[in-house]
Amino acid sequence: MSATRQLANDPLTSSWAAGFRSTLRAYARTHLPEAMVPAHFVVLPELPKLPNGKVDRGSLPALTGDESGDTAYVAPRSTVETQLARIWQDLLGLPKVGVETSFFDLGGDSLTVLQMAAQVREVYDVRLDLRRMFEDPTVAQLARMVSSQADPAVTGAGNPRGVSAEEMTADAVLPDDVHPEAGALPPATGPYRSVLLTGGTGYTGAFLLRELLDRSTAKVSVLVRADDPAQAGQRVLANLAEYGLRRDGDELRIAGVPGDTGRPYLGLSRESYHALAAGVEMIIHNAAISSWIVPYPKIKPVNVFGALEVLRLACKHRVKPVHFISTTGVYPGHLGVRVWAEETLSDPQDVVGGYRQSKWVADSLMTAARERGIPTQVYRPGAITGAQSTGACSTDTFINHLIKGCIQLGAYLDFDLVLDLVPVDYCAATVVHTALAGPRPEPVLNLPGARPVSMNEVFDLIVGFGYPLRRLEYRAWYQELSAALERGDENEMRFYLPLFGKDQPAEEVGFAGSKPEFRADNLRAALAGSGIECAPVDRTLFDRYLRYFVETGFLPAPPGDADRPQN
Repeated sequence: MSATRQLANDPLTSSWAAGFRSTLRAYARTHLPEAMVPAHFVVLPELPKLPNGKVDRGSLPALTGDESGDTAYVAPRSTVETQLARIWQDLLGLPKVGVETSFFDLGGDSLTVLQMAAQVREVYDVRLDLRRMFEDPTVAQLARMVSSQADPAVTGAGNPRGVSAEEMTADAVLPDDVHPEAGALPPATGPYRSVLLTGGTGYTGAFLLRELLDRSTAKVSVLVRADDPAQAGQRVLANLAEYGLRRDGDELRIAGVPGDTGRPYLGLSRESYHALAAGVEMIIHNAAISSWIVPYPKIKPVNVFGALEVLRLACKHRVKPVHFISTTGVYPGHLGVRVWAEETLSDPQDVVGGYRQSKWVADSLMTAARERGIPTQVYRPGAITGAQSTGACSTDTFINHLIKGCIQLGAYLDFDLVLDLVPVDYCAATVVHTALAGPRPEPVLNLPGARPVSMNEVFDLIVGFGYPLRRLEYRAWYQELSAALERGDENEMRFYLPLFGKDQPAEEVGFAGSKPEFRADNLRAALAGSGIECAPVDRTLFDRYLRYFVETGFLPAPPGDADRPQN
């Protein structure tokens, strides 16, 4: 039996593989020139090796031109599908195109999809909704749009990246095997000697790790995708250095653990798994795929199954406290004012999009585990932004892509949206301080920013920094963005077209007119006397963020920047 067939016969691993392919594809499109993005990804249980240990390239399975990495060829079934398939064949240089195969799996990219849309408009005299095209980039979907111009059927949640409330509720049922094993030692009390951190090579993870190193004497094991412990440790240290967080001697207290949160047993060997379970006294689970455009089924292996694997580890040898980084995105969207208390989730209705739904399920699993004797603590931060101390910030977030895209366009959208922005160093300090202090009686802490801020206020700060941006009504902004992309202009928002329609953004972006308020009584109690405070979003903080982006090359300097006084 072939290696790829073995994966297909294992539902859990097959689901993980599909999500991994999607993650690789999205990452490649974000970090590589379009011409270098691979058309196909094949996931294998392991790479074939030569006797000398090198990869045996000759034994790798062959790629076929008539299949995507996930979907077999389906022939056109109508005149419209046949004509559209021919357009794709000519544009992509392929002998045939299956009607259920993704345009991007066939080698298309964000620029060729615009060329394709122009050809379709010329042939059928229709204007495609690029958001829907990106959500389901197949000939079959395109044929439905061309034939009727009617909205296609969507999934039960009313969002093409999401699933029904019933499926979320079913996924949030904690499996029977997740409970402390017989004979497990009770939870350790502080000071903790050994801590496991997941997601330690990400942005928030770097700040969590720095806080763990500074606020404790614990050895920190960091789970990371790598070939061996040495490479794992190097990746962790390099990530600290990227945000200016590495200090002399860090390598003495950091242990890189090669693994994968989205794999069974965290991708560890049996021996390594039990050694980790026996040695770790506390876990901070931060790993997640945070992309808003990845559908729930593909994000589920990491965000949901990964949470379950962490809980299972917490039950082995010694019961371990688990501190889980959730999000305020687990709360449903509502118009007007709605107050959200720090309590266990109950209703998944109106929680939309793959990312938010997966975090809702994982959040629910964590609080359910507390009822079985696993001391879990859930933190629900708002949108995590740059460090309030230095301005250091990840460029790979929706908000920062939106900021850059609007600067490239020279215009921003006038949209009635309230943002809850939380500096990453404040978030990390809060989580680590609370975790090291030992279990708390309340299961949930909301972690909002110092004050809510409107999207227009954020862009006013950007304009005040020196970027000459026009404020446009949403439809005008969308038309201008679509026209720029069709011309082939470089714009950061090309990656996020699935989140924007001609009339309004998708629900993941936010609900116009929504005014959520997040109660933080538990948070204030946890931070009492700590001196940890959140800086408000104001001119000083946002200038610090924008200056960091200019200095690192993510943003161009605004006109006349050389004459500006430096903060």
